[in-house]
Amino acid sequence: MALAGALAALLGIILLLFLLTRLRPERAGVETTLTAADAGTGAAGPPCEAHATCAAGALCTRGRCAPITPETTECRSALIRFARGATELSASAEGEIERAARCALTRHDMRLAIEPSIDAARSPRENEDLTKARQSAVRRALERRGVSPERLRAMGFRDVRP
Repeated sequence: MALAGALAALLGIILLLFLLTRLRPERAGVETTLTAADAGTGAAGPPCEAHATCAAGALCTRGRCAPITPETTECRSALIRFARGATELSASAEGEIERAARCALTRHDMRLAIEPSIDAARSPRENEDLTKARQSAVRRALERRGVSPERLRAMGFRDVRP
């Protein structure tokens, strides 16, 4: 009798585990944040693969276009990476610049500071020249996307590391 009860309990647990794995969302292991649209209080934005595929004033966030608001964390900073010694923007850098430009164009109070980077293998003069060329590339890319030059500030090493 005890064996039959234990067997029934084990089968119940197996059935419960089976049902839980079948009913859970496909991406249950991925951390997500619910928005009002996800919770059913509004319509979710259209699917997207990149910021440029969303309408003006929106970013591609977790595969959906989402409106830019003052609380949009993706508008707090952008990290533009260059290959060692390079001044050309990579595809990933273009995506970061697109995001920064969309944020700046939507949030009119936002100003962008373009900070320098250094390469320990280069002399201070080489770093300064490389930084100026990179900042110029970022500035041109932002301006091409409609960001006013008055809202951009290229910072020098003394501004960042006095």
